Order: sequence, then C-alpha cells, then structure tokens
Amino acid sequence: MTTVDDTPWRRALRAYPSSWRDRHGEAMLGTLLDEAEAQGRDEPSRGERIALMRSGLAVRILGWMPQPAREAVATASAATGFALAMVFAVFSGFEVRMDWRLPPEGQNLDPQASPGLIAAGLWAIAFVLILCGATGAARIALTATAVAGVGVFVHAQLDPLAGPRAIVTVMLTVFALLVLLAPVRARLAAGVTAAVTTGILLFVHLSFEVPPGSPSDAIWTRVLTAEFTGFLAGAVWVLALLTAIVRARTVARLVAAVAGVWTIVWLIRLTMWDVVTGMLGLAVVVAVGAVGVGIFRAGARWGHGTHPREGAA
Repeated sequence: MTTVDDTPWRRALRAYPSSWRDRHGEAMLGTLLDEAEAQGRDEPSRGERIALMRSGLAVRILGWMPQPAREAVATASAATGFALAMVFAVFSGFEVRMDWRLPPEGQNLDPQASPGLIAAGLWAIAFVLILCGATGAARIALTATAVAGVGVFVHAQLDPLAGPRAIVTVMLTVFALLVLLAPVRARLAAGVTAAVTTGILLFVHLSFEVPPGSPSDAIWTRVLTAEFTGFLAGAVWVLALLTAIVRARTVARLVAAVAGVWTIVWLIRLTMWDVVTGMLGLAVVVAVGAVGVGIFRAGARWGHGTHPREGAA
C-alpha cells in the first residue's frame, strides 16, 4: 500500500467529470500513486497534469454522447464524407477556370485540376483504410484530410479563381473531424451507406444535368440546395423513426446518425449563404432535438418499467 499523499492527484483528477471519477477514479488513482512512489515523487509531474487535463477535457466533451452513438455518427460521417468527396472529384475535380480579368482570347479553356482534389483524394484513401480495418492509418489519413481541407480553404480565399467553393472544403473538413469521434467498427454498414449515398447523389446530379467539369458552385446551387438537403435530412429522419418503431435498434441508430449528418449538411448549406437563416435553423434543430431526446428517454424508462421512486428528488 502506498504512503504517498493522494491529495495532489485527486485535485488533478477533477479534470474528469464526477460521474467518471465515481466509476474509474479510485482505480486510476491507485495506478498513478504506485507509479509516483516507484519514481520517488510526492506530486504529479507537469506532463502528468497536462495529460490528465487533456484526457479529462476529452471525456467531458465526448461524455454527452454515448459510445454507440459516437460510433454511429463516425460511420455515417465516413460514408457521407466519402460520397461528397467522390461527387466533387467527378463533377468538379477538373474544370475550366474563367478569369474575367482577361479578354476572351486570353482565356485558358483547358480543364484544370482543382486544389480540392487533394482533400478528396485523402478522403478516398482514408475510407479505403477504414474498410480494410486499418484504424490507426485511417485516423492519420483523416487528420491529414482535415488539415488539407483547411489549407485548401485558405488557398481559395487568397486565390478565389483556383476554387473550390468554401462550402466544399468546409464539408470535407467537418466530416473528417466527425469520423475521428470514434473508430468505425461497422465497416459493412459504412460501405453500403457510402454506396447508396453516392448512387443517390450521382443520380440526382445526372437528373439535374450537371455534367463533369462543372464549377463546384453548380453542385450546391443546382443540386445540393437548402431545399433538397433539408428534404433529404427530413426523409431520413422519418426512416429512422420507422426503424425505431419496429425496434431495429442497431439499424435505427445508424439511420438516425445518417439523418443527423445530413442535418449538418443542411445547416452548413444555410449558414454559408445566410448566417441569420442558418442560426435560426440551428435553433430549431436544437429545440426539436431536445424535445425528442426527452421523449425518447422518458419512453425508455417507461418501457423498462423504471419509474421515479416516491419522494425521489
């Protein structure tokens, strides 16, 4: 039994939420004290304090979402991010750039590669690694995708003619970060969802006669409009509700995650063109989501036959 005073370590463990400390605090405290005693320390090292603070903050940030929900969101984000990356690469990866500062005879009418292909290519690599089960390599590729997305976004602000539109890089970056929430274990579900999503987007693009070589803004002004993305999100939410009614919990969780992802697409689509409308849309989503979560939790408690005890606060 260690003789080291545990007060400094208990203070450092306050970075974690109390619910986590109740479950794991004593076990971690014992490990930390044994290590400190072996090294002859009577307080946490600076690196140990930083590591505990960083880890505790991560637990607090991710603690509001259960692990199964995080995995479902990561799976849906991987499939949707890959689909959007492929659609961008096919329809706007190579396009003719018109420089309106030059006369017609000075224009270069040859298709030129978009800088956004860097992020799209990294997305493809990351998704293949996910399907192969190479979790560590996939996380590295996704991190590189997010960094590339930010870099392409900055480059597009400095050279608007180079493209792509900001919404493209924002989408690819946001979904790369969402996939990092949790490992994608349901690889078959990710592959099927990606194939279905890509097929739907390709069909809609061809239906709207958006050919390959179109500017990246054509995708968002003619196909992925606020109306279409909102309708798609709503339709998938209805599908999620139906799967929940028939008690297909695993499928319902994934479908709800896909619906949530397309809700994010809709909100970003609104915000990129009208910030006020986007904020109003976010407020509506938060309000409806809060009511839905409350109803779901109440229903789950009644369904399991657990009711508040008399006199319980």
